[in-house]
Amino acid sequence: MDMSFETSRAAASTLIQIKEVSKTYMMGETEVSALRTVSLNIPKGGIVALMGPSGSGKSTLLNLIGALDKPTGGSVVVAGQDIGRLTRDQQSGFRNATIGFVFQNFNLVPVLTTLENVLLPAQLGRQDLGEPLETRATRLLNQVGLGKQINQSVNRLSGGQMQRVAIARALMNKPPIILADEPTANLDHDTADTVLTVLRDLCTSEGATVVIATPDQHVLTYCHRIIRLMDGKLLRDELRE
Repeated sequence: MDMSFETSRAAASTLIQIKEVSKTYMMGETEVSALRTVSLNIPKGGIVALMGPSGSGKSTLLNLIGALDKPTGGSVVVAGQDIGRLTRDQQSGFRNATIGFVFQNFNLVPVLTTLENVLLPAQLGRQDLGEPLETRATRLLNQVGLGKQINQSVNRLSGGQMQRVAIARALMNKPPIILADEPTANLDHDTADTVLTVLRDLCTSEGATVVIATPDQHVLTYCHRIIRLMDGKLLRDELRE
């Protein structure tokens, strides 16, 4: 077997590469280490959980992958882009084209309808989605079960419905990566199951890789890989059957 070919093929399948990454913040005069020389690779496909308690570094790592921040040391390469080398404007363009975000508090625009909220990422970007924007947004809303609420103001939706709108919005620009920061934290158990099922099924059909930061053990049943963090360090990396 040609090992050089195997190595290059493995490299090509790596979507996210974290190499000896550290991140420090200043709190007053005190330096706080949020991440301490973390290294890992995430290939294309599937759902990966960043698991750990508050302060473990999972949200910091998610922010670095999403180009919301830059590492203090090491490198974060996402879809071929070295995040640390991007300017602020380049970061913004990269996020819009490459990353879909699902937040704990939904981050929807309350004065807009469900359709208008889903359309927002495409209106900010310029990439060709291969179909009319409203056609894609409407189809995504139908797929998350909100076709009847398409013209409804989002401030009249339940928490679970809002999170499903957020999932549709995250997928609007056909990003290869979806980052979800504690997406079930404000939902009851049954609603969380519904949202996670929608996220899993829709991202699978769209071909998106999902990375979820969560302290919730229940979320892990939807993930094929669990990366456990503690005090800013990689504690354990597990594959599920």
